Amino acid sequence: MYRNALVVGVRQLDHSSEKASVEQMMLSLGQNTGNMMFTQSLTSVLEGAVWGSFRLDPQDIEGHDAIVLAAANWVNNFDDFGWLAERLEKTRLPVFLIGVGAQASTAGEVPEVNPGTLRLLSLVHDRCSSISARGTFTCEVLDRYGIKSARPTGCPSLMLVGPQGPHRSLLREPRFDACSMHATRHGFSRSDEFQTFLYRQAFSRGLDLVLQSEVADIHYAVRGQTGEEVPTRAVDLLQEIYGAPEAAVAAYLERHGRVFTHYPDWISYMRQRSFCFGTRIHGTIAALIAGTPATLIVHDSRTVELAQIMGVPTVHWQNIPLDREIDIARLYSRPQLRDFVARFVSYYSNFLDYMAENELAVAGQYSLGPQQVAFAS
Repeated sequence: MYRNALVVGVRQLDHSSEKASVEQMMLSLGQNTGNMMFTQSLTSVLEGAVWGSFRLDPQDIEGHDAIVLAAANWVNNFDDFGWLAERLEKTRLPVFLIGVGAQASTAGEVPEVNPGTLRLLSLVHDRCSSISARGTFTCEVLDRYGIKSARPTGCPSLMLVGPQGPHRSLLREPRFDACSMHATRHGFSRSDEFQTFLYRQAFSRGLDLVLQSEVADIHYAVRGQTGEEVPTRAVDLLQEIYGAPEAAVAAYLERHGRVFTHYPDWISYMRQRSFCFGTRIHGTIAALIAGTPATLIVHDSRTVELAQIMGVPTVHWQNIPLDREIDIARLYSRPQLRDFVARFVSYYSNFLDYMAENELAVAGQYSLGPQQVAFAS
């Protein structure tokens, strides 16, 4: 069994980095705060595991018996992971790829994967028993590229719930008086019509907005701690996104924009909310881990695939009309939350089986078989 793995991925920041610039903070988090969640899970769940950087310096690898890659949307047509394959080729350690996913639209087309990424996938294929894939679609894509050892597991982040299962507060009827939401946009980019609708809903209704990769918005949300000036391009962009003057946008984001760079802070915050919804998978998972009812608005192959295999409550973005306010109460689905609770045992057992198949030792508090949680109707 491997009991001293080096988990290579994006880790949470400690509180001493809170005054770092937005650029430094986002660079450390791989441009998305949600990335820290699956790394946090693997370093917690695997026995003796510690975090390691993508540099894979010899002195960092020394003393470890395996390398575990905390993966995300790596099977796509825009990234090329040849640089990582080259670094791994210099080691002789077993390499495990956990939670990897293929990126596509809801149409589910097979992405044109770059040669360097195929080189990485082939290396991992040769050094482990099986690859942990985000879902069945990713397994099909990998099979098309000759990678036959993938098995669908979902994302490891949900394992942070532990074998005891989801908290019973998930099935309490929410009050909807302390909702938070999230939408999807990256860097300083514009958003599509639906995502823009979500940002404007959050703004007009004064809802807390959890920000993960919206660098422009994050500048406003954290400038009280960083002291940075907001870039001009953020000022102009956000007036367009939110459909309001700069002063109003600034006041809203300073009060309601939530940015988490430390995993426990995110979960602690979510425990104080009554309901959470939006298009971010890890924003949704953070709520479910905290025991807060949540619904994921699925909008691409990634969110569809993860929601299906993990049983996450969903609504399709096309079923939300854009000509009126969102009826938040209608997004809540007790039957779907009951199904999520019931399916957690299968999700957790499947991941334990994956770890056992690949001889990855699981830490004591996570190694127990998942308990069947039964809540009253």
